[in-house]
Amino acid sequence: MKKYTQADFDAFEVIDGIKQCPSGDYSDIQVFSDRCSFGEDCSFGEDCSFGKWCSFSKQCSFGEDCSFGEECSFGEECSFGEWCSFGKWCSFGEDCSFGEECSFEGKGEYIGDYPFLAFVGFGSRIGSKVYFFNLQDGIYVRCGCWLSDIAGFRERVKAKNADAMYLDLCDLVERKFNRKNSK
Repeated sequence: MKKYTQADFDAFEVIDGIKQCPSGDYSDIQVFSDRCSFGEDCSFGEDCSFGKWCSFSKQCSFGEDCSFGEECSFGEECSFGEWCSFGKWCSFGEDCSFGEECSFEGKGEYIGDYPFLAFVGFGSRIGSKVYFFNLQDGIYVRCGCWLSDIAGFRERVKAKNADAMYLDLCDLVERKFNRKNSK
């Protein structure tokens, strides 16, 4: 696997405002610009920082202490090392896995066999996503710009007269995470 330097990275082609980053070893690069697109089988070292709108393809792996900015998206089969942290609006594809001590938006570490569950197609926007995070301090919900524990999410759904399907999702997630219903 080719190991890229900062000079290599800076010289990568930009198409339609997106830096095209081929597969390879990026462990020597500490700061990545906004709007990068990485290919399959990329590898990143410790203390990496990624800007907004970064996109990662299948089978990308990230080392310890990586941090990601707002609106990052990750493809299928991404894996994340210990101490990873994620900004607001991050989205994750199928089969993503998370190392020990990952933190979700500063709300704590995940527990159990499922760090999160994601649902697509609910709410007022087509393709909108709802994420449920299984954390030590409880189940947290990210729905658009809303972030709260599951009880707060239930209250918001009721207060906004939102689709009752959200409440059904809460019940399903609590069963899946094997948590006591917090209605």
